[in-house]
Amino acid sequence: MGDGDGDGDTNSGDGDGDPGDGDGDGDGDGDGDGDGDGDGDGECLDLDQDGFGNNCPMGTDCDDSDFNNHTVDGCANCADNDGDGYWVGCDTFDENKPGPDCDDADFNVFTPNGCANCTDNDNDGVWVGCDQYGPMKPGPDCDDGNANVGLDDAEEICNGLAENCAGEVDNAPPSEMCPPMGVVAPNVAPQGGWCCDPPAPGQDGCKICGCVEQYYDLDEVVNNGCECQGTSRTSSLAACSNAPQGYLGAIGESEQLQNAVIGTIPQIDNLIGNGREDWYSVDFEENDAIGIRPNTGSIRVSFALNEGNDYRFEVFRSCQGVAFAGSLATQYGVGAPPSREWWFFDNHAAPAPQNDVAWPSKVYIRVFRVQNDKTCNHYQLAVQRVDN
Repeated sequence: MGDGDGDGDTNSGDGDGDPGDGDGDGDGDGDGDGDGDGDGDGECLDLDQDGFGNNCPMGTDCDDSDFNNHTVDGCANCADNDGDGYWVGCDTFDENKPGPDCDDADFNVFTPNGCANCTDNDNDGVWVGCDQYGPMKPGPDCDDGNANVGLDDAEEICNGLAENCAGEVDNAPPSEMCPPMGVVAPNVAPQGGWCCDPPAPGQDGCKICGCVEQYYDLDEVVNNGCECQGTSRTSSLAACSNAPQGYLGAIGESEQLQNAVIGTIPQIDNLIGNGREDWYSVDFEENDAIGIRPNTGSIRVSFALNEGNDYRFEVFRSCQGVAFAGSLATQYGVGAPPSREWWFFDNHAAPAPQNDVAWPSKVYIRVFRVQNDKTCNHYQLAVQRVDN
């Protein structure tokens, strides 16, 4: 067949290569857009599948690679300024760009509840009620009504307040809470040395309740600990015995005790065996003399040092005996009052001396305080055997 219209299409005879419509697009629908639907609008191109694009019924797309935006405003304003993963200003929100963010200037909140409730009521720098937490707003605070705790329990201190999330006041052992931070209190007993008794909430309540052996807290000042050192138990005894720590030595006629210990008993006497006392023993051997009785010397015990006139002593023939028993105090007899000075000597008239009082070959000396309680002054014994 010939091509009557000269369009190279021998079948139609119209000569335009476009059967039946003459519009030259080859689809025969007459609209010239080549899609065959006759509407003349071309194919909808929507690359991001948001319903908007070129030649699409819903409209054009300002960014056909972004599902969440299609309007000019959306493309201009869709942002996550605080970097929290939640967006504002977008045309559409989804799992890729969730939103809208209730406050896009705050990383820690993005939901309405977060914006309404994210707070630090106790002003301790730890927050509650936020959607998420970070360096600017750490959290959650375990108790936002207690500035002493935040993310977890804090170190418990003795102050009448709780430093724990459970709200328990001063719930640690006193030895863990005391002394106060920055204080080094010397000579406090490691076990049972501290008590916790705050005078009011928020005030330090550390008190010294026990000292290491022979140290005393007289001024009740925590910072200096147990400030008064009592008589060392390396050179004295807490109770009567023959132990070497309290032994002053053997003193013969014409001799005296050298370098006697300087002692301290801070508290007033509470009777024998109750702790507020120092014990010593000393030998005066009868045959350690120039002559024989009645010429075996004169024993004299007194204080070389007695600050405040606070100290007295008693003399015993044995640890089970009574003070000044066995004619150790002939002027007073058994139960003589405590002394500041004691002598023992033979005073027999010649020519027939009677040695009816046993020579005190060994005596035990008990030293104690009688006045000025809770002071740290000192004493020192003077012991000698003067020849006669």
